[in-house]
Amino acid sequence: MGKLIKFEFRKLFKSKYFYIIGAIAIAFVLISGITTKAINDAVVANGGEATPYSAYLFTKSALSGTFTMLIGIFAALFATEDQTCGTLKNIVAKGYSRTKLYFSKYIVSLVGVLIISSLTIAVSYGYGNSIWSNSLEITDNVALIVIGQLLGLLAYHSVFFAISYTSGKVGAAIALNIIGPLGVSLILGMGDAFIKNDNFKLSSFWLDSLFSNFTSSITDTKLIGVGIALLIVYFAVAILVGLLINRRKEIR
Repeated sequence: MGKLIKFEFRKLFKSKYFYIIGAIAIAFVLISGITTKAINDAVVANGGEATPYSAYLFTKSALSGTFTMLIGIFAALFATEDQTCGTLKNIVAKGYSRTKLYFSKYIVSLVGVLIISSLTIAVSYGYGNSIWSNSLEITDNVALIVIGQLLGLLAYHSVFFAISYTSGKVGAAIALNIIGPLGVSLILGMGDAFIKNDNFKLSSFWLDSLFSNFTSSITDTKLIGVGIALLIVYFAVAILVGLLINRRKEIR
């Protein structure tokens, strides 16, 4: 499996989309920072009071919004690469098991996601610190926020990778990874509207809501424990389901 992982890393660092997606993620963060500062400056110029902000809050929100969509696109491109090019059969013919194939691509794509995430966070902190510094008191348990965001990335990547590897077609995989979470959120939102219970919302248990609690400016501390537990469940179930499906899937 070590040879497979080295092979996948070579493909990762030679791929253009890895660097393009990383650049886009960083660009989105910088645009967000510039926009936020411009809005605050405009409010102050018109006699208003700017919304209190800090490098920590900016960095905390760096992985929110479109970032998960970029993860989905990256996972789709990487997971389907061998199947799209028709090289998967050749790799299997060399005696590698489907489990090793799945996990080698999974591990390397996860490392790719973590690299892009780390660079995005580093740039956001550098930019945020140069503009706002850390003048506001940090009331969060930063360790739990970091753990929650990390588990969120693991969960999202596992789901996206399982969908993409199972699909085998890059176009379908990208579409499913982008539209799928939105569709689930919509269905759960409709369920909440039908239930009409402010104390229990189905959408609160979905990935988007769980992850947003760790990236939004205000974190609901009551949901941290539940969020961490459910993100672990999503992470584990996605890996298991993806592996089981692809162990039986016909290789084309």
